[in-house]
Amino acid sequence: MTTSNVSGLPAGIPSYDPTAAASAAAASPGLGTSAAETQNYFMKMLLAQIKNQDPMNAQDPAQMTSQLTQLNTAAGIEKLNTSINSLLAQANSQSFMNNSSLIGDSVLAPGDQMALGASGPAEFGLKVAAGSTQTNVFVTAPDGKVVDELSLGALTQGVHTFTWDGSGYDGQRVPAGAYKLVVSAADGAGAAVAATSLTRGLVSGVARTDTGSKLLTTDGRAIDPADLIQLTKP
Repeated sequence: MTTSNVSGLPAGIPSYDPTAAASAAAASPGLGTSAAETQNYFMKMLLAQIKNQDPMNAQDPAQMTSQLTQLNTAAGIEKLNTSINSLLAQANSQSFMNNSSLIGDSVLAPGDQMALGASGPAEFGLKVAAGSTQTNVFVTAPDGKVVDELSLGALTQGVHTFTWDGSGYDGQRVPAGAYKLVVSAADGAGAAVAATSLTRGLVSGVARTDTGSKLLTTDGRAIDPADLIQLTKP
């Protein structure tokens, strides 16, 4: 603590120098970005505060204890966050490696783009929220033209799979490519029933994203593994 001789006080007795206290505060380093740097700064500031405090108006020990407790809590939370982030990174890495074993498998997942090859049928499915009495699927070409309509009749609640032979209204096979599925389902009272179209794809790779691993399919989709409805091994 900076001392000075004050008139009326015996020599050697320290006195509070507000100028020196202000200089000490101004010379304190800036706050760091990590808990360790913040804690180091706080301790230096606290020591400077104690050293330069007014002897007639000393710092309340209870207040200092409270500040130290808050600082330790903040440091503990940062360490906990670091540990959690490390565990999440390990889990994502493990998930990525596990999903790579699905490469080459056929998967059924929500989607409205159905791939038709040069020969053979195209597979698709429907996930019906409630029983329907009438269910229709309209197959639409890339230009928006409806090329075929599939009348699937009554369906129970749940997942159903179907095939499309690739022929249009005229009975002739349509060109290979990606076709869109539009579903219309209703119950006995004519009320709409929620139905989700499902399309099949071949897993060609796995990609790591900010939200986890995605399965890449040969038809250009990126599927969340949690969305898989069906998995078929070759």
